[in-house]
Amino acid sequence: MTFDFIIVGAGSAGCVLAYRLTEDPGCKVLLIEAGDDATNPLVEVPGAALHLEDTELDWAFKTVPQRHLHERRIGFPRGRGVGGSSLINYMMYVRGNRGDYDHWHALGNEGWGYDDVLPYFIRAESNAVFQNDYHGQDGPLSVEEQPERDPLNDRFLAAARAMGIAFNPDFNGAKQEGCGYYQVTFRDGRRCSVDKAYLDPARKRKNLTLVKDALVLALRFEKGRVRGIDYLAGGRSLERAFVEQEIICAAGAIGSPHLLMLSGIGPADHLRAHGIDVVLDQPGVGQGFQDHVDCAVRCEMRDPEGFYGALSGGFSDAVEEFERGGRGPLSSNLSLEAGAFLHSANGDAYPAYQLFFVPGASELFRTADRRDGKVYEISGQQCRPRSSGTVRLASANPLVAPLIDPNYFADPADLKAALECLEMMREIMRAEPLSGISTGELEPGNAAKSKEDLAHYIRQTAFTSWHPASSCRMGVGDNFVVDPTLRVDGVEGLRICDASVMPTMVSGNLNAPVIMIAEKGADLIKANQ
Repeated sequence: MTFDFIIVGAGSAGCVLAYRLTEDPGCKVLLIEAGDDATNPLVEVPGAALHLEDTELDWAFKTVPQRHLHERRIGFPRGRGVGGSSLINYMMYVRGNRGDYDHWHALGNEGWGYDDVLPYFIRAESNAVFQNDYHGQDGPLSVEEQPERDPLNDRFLAAARAMGIAFNPDFNGAKQEGCGYYQVTFRDGRRCSVDKAYLDPARKRKNLTLVKDALVLALRFEKGRVRGIDYLAGGRSLERAFVEQEIICAAGAIGSPHLLMLSGIGPADHLRAHGIDVVLDQPGVGQGFQDHVDCAVRCEMRDPEGFYGALSGGFSDAVEEFERGGRGPLSSNLSLEAGAFLHSANGDAYPAYQLFFVPGASELFRTADRRDGKVYEISGQQCRPRSSGTVRLASANPLVAPLIDPNYFADPADLKAALECLEMMREIMRAEPLSGISTGELEPGNAAKSKEDLAHYIRQTAFTSWHPASSCRMGVGDNFVVDPTLRVDGVEGLRICDASVMPTMVSGNLNAPVIMIAEKGADLIKANQ
């Protein structure tokens, strides 16, 4: 088989690329995915995301032991299937802020400033709420508000406002700072994964070939140009596909550097140590890997039944309620409905922390398959961490998962930021009207007062936001893997288009920025045809 373009990975970037490149009927495209179509009916149920982890839709990675988190290995879900992580994520639609992208431009990435990328956010979006200069109504990706909101969110927002945090109706509009409600990638109250938004309309095009259950083992090169891929079909047969123009790696911030290194592109000494012939000595591959890391404040509600009424019924009852009318606790994306973006004490121009409020009524059957209305929490993350780590080979065997090391809190400034964020969250919890319904702080607990106590708590309990990025960074110079047109420097016919190319972490969730990168990437590719 020979194609004009081969796209590796049918996730949030790959589905967008397939849709846009096949708009030209004369362009023959292969989209190849390690997983299969998602047939699990829980995929469409917003509040069932936790039940999709450790299933056939999840790579179920783990980090290496984190030396600054008491040697804990952190679970790292990543989507495996047509739709990628948009099948199992929490569906939050957050773009980041102007400062993120203007910083990319300042690093030498011409065409990636905020004013450059905003049109691609708008092109992708069909927003059911906002009609203004920041939002689109005609794009493939549906963006909505939650159909039902937990009433405890109002108390959180009131407590935040009592702390002087202004209400912001749109985190993706003129400014990011403030407290408010998150928008979500829902369509008619159900998950709008990227395969539903982008790939389903493209599947009927004759110039698109979708190959599923096919693990790409290596890229094949000839005289400095990529010529094709080798892949394992159905876990049994070795196959090869050839390309005329370009291969685009869209396998994500873990999958793309892993594939490049397996194919001989990466740090030469590391590749040779695994017996891999070096095609291109590129130290930046797998370097600079970043992720958002969260800590949380948890409290217990004094009288949950007095607030909510009786909380009866199990998970299967909630699924049935959702299927009947799109209502009930599972109509929420794990109750990540409200939150805030806050500045640090340093007076940065853009928010330094992102908060998520999680009411207890949708603790989502963590205990005995039933709702637990007692515990509610605020979790928070530093928007732009300084620490970075690596993605490295564990083996030259493509079936062996890579070594994933976000290196959380390697930079002491990140722990200092986490402590400041934790104290901000505690203050909101202590403010009325939230404090009036609480029996007290469960975690870190009222006894934790010193910086040493709180630092120990953070190291013991911090968890990932599952936002892997920046492992094949875009830029100009020797330390970068792709140039501002997403081409891999040093070889012909190869681009990367996913979260791995982010020069630095953006301030928020990653699905919307990845879709934007793919929308812009498609135009860059078309301009070179």
